[in-house]
Amino acid sequence: MFKRLTILFLVLGLLTACQSAVQVEDKPQIMVSLFPQYDIIRQIAQDKVDVELFLPVGSEPHNYEPSASTLMKIMEADLFIYSSDELEPWVNQLVEGNASDDLIVLDASNGITLLEADHGHEEEEEEEVELDPHYWLDPLNMIIMSESILNALIEIDPENEGFYRDNAKSYISSLNELDAKWLDLFEHARLNQIIYGGHFAFGYLSNRFGLDILSPYSGYAPDAEPSAQALAGLMDVLAEKEINVIFYEELIDPRVARIIAEQAKVKIEVLHGAHNLNSEEMQAGWTYISIMEDNIAKLKEALRYE
Repeated sequence: MFKRLTILFLVLGLLTACQSAVQVEDKPQIMVSLFPQYDIIRQIAQDKVDVELFLPVGSEPHNYEPSASTLMKIMEADLFIYSSDELEPWVNQLVEGNASDDLIVLDASNGITLLEADHGHEEEEEEEVELDPHYWLDPLNMIIMSESILNALIEIDPENEGFYRDNAKSYISSLNELDAKWLDLFEHARLNQIIYGGHFAFGYLSNRFGLDILSPYSGYAPDAEPSAQALAGLMDVLAEKEINVIFYEELIDPRVARIIAEQAKVKIEVLHGAHNLNSEEMQAGWTYISIMEDNIAKLKEALRYE
């Protein structure tokens, strides 16, 4: 992947150097790498900017490689927002070799304490500490990210500062209301354990609220396969506990979750990590908050909310 990207960056540098003029746009041009940042822009900036989520609709982000045309659009934008160096390690190479003075680059994880990755079971000791990139699943981190994006919007478009501040205040209020719903869920949940037949994306909720998430997977790679031992362990838990649903992640074939559910005679439900949307969800106007409210409703049933 990195060899291919290096070639693209070299080509990009040549193309950028050869440009004799820059097209003037009426609105600030913003490129974002992940749905949560895209949704924040939609809520705060609305129609004052042109924003593009360049991760293709329905695509899983962990192994995403940007195309040469996407890299060019990033370099021509006013603002580029990416989620973190952990999820998009290619960004540093892009910025170091090709960033113009006019492009503002925002690491949306700035100001957020990233947790060490916990894959749901014991791992062998590793030389380097892996950080969990899914920080947006805690609404308090979404608030921090919203404030960072607000400041970036004001920097590229100071004329609309009042508009952005008013919308940010309203959106952060909605995120606080969402956080209260998470608190209520875990205050009244009779159980505190779920089985997630997907990769371990909900570590921030697990860490904050004490939710025990059992997963057969190790790490975040979408093409990884669970071991037979891990699957057998989950079947043992299902036999002992009152668990009646197996959750799976969005944008991934729920084959493993389906196998476990069929053997245990329980149902499967998606627990959405809000990485990205499929075409139906995008057309229906799903938002980060609507995704999380749907997750809360499903977890209320799974955790025996009283």
